[in-house]
Amino acid sequence: MPAGYLCLVLHGHLPLVHHPEQTGVLEERWFFEGLTECYLPLLNVFSALKTDQVNFRITLSLSPTLITMLTNELLQERYIEHLQKSITLARLERERLSADPHFKHLAGFYLDKLLEIKDIYEGYQRNLIYPLKQLQQQGHLEIITTCATHGYLPLMTSRASWRAQIKTALDLYAGHFDRRPAGIWLPECGYAPGLDEILKEYDITYFFVDTHGIANSRPAPVYGIFAPVCTGAGVAAFGRDPESSRQVWDRQGGYPGDPYYREFYRDIGYDLDIDYIGPFLPGGHLRVDTGFKYHRITGNGPHKEPYLPGAARERAARHAGDFCRRRLAQLERAARVINRRPLAVAPYDAELFGHWWFEGPWWLNYLCREVAATESLAMVTPTEYLQEYPENQAADLAMCSWGAGGYNEYWLNPSNDWIYKHLHRAEDRMSALADEYPQAGEPEKRCLNQAARELLLAQSSDWPFIIHSGTAVDYAVRRFKNHIGRFNILADMLANHSIHEGTLHDIESRSRFLPDIDYRIYRSSGPAKRPACARNSYRILMLSWEYPPKTVGGLARHVHDLSCALVAAGDEVHVITCPAAGKDIFSLDQGVYVHRIHRELLTAENFMEWINQLNDGMVQAADRLVEVFGSFDLVHAHDWLVGTAAGEISDRLRLPLVATIHATEHGRNRGLHNDLQRHIHSLETELARRATMIIGCSGYMGREIARLFNQPADKLRVIPNGVEAESILSAPNKPATKDDSNRNIVFLGRLVPEKGVQVLIKALPQIQQTVGPVKLLIAGKGPYQPELESLAEGLGVAGQVDFVGFVNDDARNRLLCEATVAVFPSLYEPFGIVALEAMAAGVPLVVSDTGGLRDVIEHGVDGYLTPPGDAHMLARYVSELIKNPELAQHFARRARRNVVTKFNWRQIASATLEVYAEAINRT
Repeated sequence: MPAGYLCLVLHGHLPLVHHPEQTGVLEERWFFEGLTECYLPLLNVFSALKTDQVNFRITLSLSPTLITMLTNELLQERYIEHLQKSITLARLERERLSADPHFKHLAGFYLDKLLEIKDIYEGYQRNLIYPLKQLQQQGHLEIITTCATHGYLPLMTSRASWRAQIKTALDLYAGHFDRRPAGIWLPECGYAPGLDEILKEYDITYFFVDTHGIANSRPAPVYGIFAPVCTGAGVAAFGRDPESSRQVWDRQGGYPGDPYYREFYRDIGYDLDIDYIGPFLPGGHLRVDTGFKYHRITGNGPHKEPYLPGAARERAARHAGDFCRRRLAQLERAARVINRRPLAVAPYDAELFGHWWFEGPWWLNYLCREVAATESLAMVTPTEYLQEYPENQAADLAMCSWGAGGYNEYWLNPSNDWIYKHLHRAEDRMSALADEYPQAGEPEKRCLNQAARELLLAQSSDWPFIIHSGTAVDYAVRRFKNHIGRFNILADMLANHSIHEGTLHDIESRSRFLPDIDYRIYRSSGPAKRPACARNSYRILMLSWEYPPKTVGGLARHVHDLSCALVAAGDEVHVITCPAAGKDIFSLDQGVYVHRIHRELLTAENFMEWINQLNDGMVQAADRLVEVFGSFDLVHAHDWLVGTAAGEISDRLRLPLVATIHATEHGRNRGLHNDLQRHIHSLETELARRATMIIGCSGYMGREIARLFNQPADKLRVIPNGVEAESILSAPNKPATKDDSNRNIVFLGRLVPEKGVQVLIKALPQIQQTVGPVKLLIAGKGPYQPELESLAEGLGVAGQVDFVGFVNDDARNRLLCEATVAVFPSLYEPFGIVALEAMAAGVPLVVSDTGGLRDVIEHGVDGYLTPPGDAHMLARYVSELIKNPELAQHFARRARRNVVTKFNWRQIASATLEVYAEAINRT
């Protein structure tokens, strides 16, 4: 077993340089040089490693702009012309140097290399995405992407801009690789607090930051940079290993500075007579790099010896061995002090390998072979590491980047700060236009989509970088002004309701990028519609015993999402809740003030004593909050566990009390059978009695609350739970067929008797008899699992039942994407939020005809309802959906539309505000 892991990450990016309106554009050479010196040589290395059956793992980030250029037919044709021109020059050079004993070998070397590059490119039919995709499918590469135009996110003003940069990139990637990437490369490793929440929305599981991003996180990382940390949104952040970087990047001691390596800054484009070299230069006179470099670094002085490729290759092999040995020693030291296999993350710009460091691809080839031959060190991708270590320390990251100084100064300084007033104005204007046109027709839709493209292109981090670095400044300034100018022209046409077809067509023809962009990504989040009866803003004290990341059931997610929706509507929400690992006593979560009880106050081992301590702590916390923030407008309590505190706070502060009762002890146990259950029931009764208004999550729950606690109808309101449908990845539209061997029945929920999983297991033999082989995937934990496992064993279906354990949001989405049908056979269910999640994912449903589930599904319209506890009928309906995929997909589409229109948090927050207004008016 390896002592540690090496995660090698290459980030491939070039700004979009595509000028169909003219030929011989100087900046297109950036792309051509990248292909010749970096991307094709790297692909050749990967292919050779695969052919030699070397077990290697590399994470490769490809920017959407680079992917676009790699797949552009015009650029492909122009690259072949460029390559042929270089081959012609190589032949001339071979003739010119035929009698030169010092350099004649180099002319032949470059000719052979260029002919090989041409053969590789033509061999792949000019499509590099296909072989890269194959390497990913074979497990050698993990290909991720970055933001749409490599925009530097920390200097953008809105989450809408973050979403636009991220989602459009993910969509373009999926169009080429037939899947969403697991991770993302944040441009310039630029992170700002809150970005992780956007990444979570789009199911991104990890990203990278520079060393200080991890080192400065709070609490301090226990494993340093040798393991990722988990952000508040549940996304893993991997930190750069500084030792790996120094060995390769450092100008003084790094490998690329070795005297035997090729000198980058000596090129025949500058050295030879213009009459000879001119035909191979832009415009016949503009001196640029040609790629023909005949000298080695030699030393710091001006004298340079001839380059010897054989000697350089030997040095690359030696340096690869040195790097491998140093990593192994470093990780063995770390392994002695941490209780997991340490990880060294080594991220580099891809163009370092071949372009800036000519021998880089050779080095990489030797390194992969060295590691593969070493038992104590293994290469790994971030996804593989997270599969082995899914639980990582929770930490909050501060703003950081991998630029000089570690923060913003390379992209925001006196040389380039003038661009941001234009960008920020355009961001605001784009969002306003998207809100103004929720469903644009033609030609407005074309105009809006093109405006979104131009804004994205103007946001590229390349322009301020180039301006500050002082290279190609005129081009960068011109590109920025062109894109922001076109944006303003399009925005003005929309504002004036006067779109000129010729102008629009001309702008579209210049920026054919992101063909599937949807301008509506820039729409503002759309806060809840504030009812007329509600004040402009309330200060709300929310009490809940669980709140993310502490999650036991659906209550935590409900309180979180409701609180965020209320904040978006303009309210001030303070949540008092339990302590959670890795979370401070106070935090600000998407605008919600989260106050956690001190862990030292909760010492009891007996559960009811612990509840008493929790309620005492909440009362004390409320007193402190009033001193700091001022008085509240109302208290909102969730379930009996916080009822005592809610009643006392309401009485002491003379505040109205709203109580949401998510479930009842009587309903959970189908009666009250012991003293503990009767005691909990009495606490629920007292909470209901003291509440000014009561909210139930379904019509069923409303009736149960009224009956069990003898509450009048005018005190009760029904407001459903909700989901953010956009945050749940829709299942692929590939319905199962009768001969499909990969058919999955999925259940998600706590493993307790009232969830009815035992009924589903009993139905499995009949389902298999009717439709053939199926797999039952049971996601969740609970005390009933041993009995369920025994039941499956006794029925002879244990081999077809997989208890996958607790799943986070990402794993839930993956599970739903693999589901043929989702089943929720509850015997008691106040609402059933997991059913909404399955509906949002586009998965056909069979649920019990009980409780709140019958409020969610309409039988025979968007799913099937089955009698609770009836295994025979459950098997019949599940089999019906598996056998009839068209019907199943029809149900799934209807159900998803229902979720989007009826169960979104904006509507739920608006309905909750009405209850608040009524509660305040009653006191």
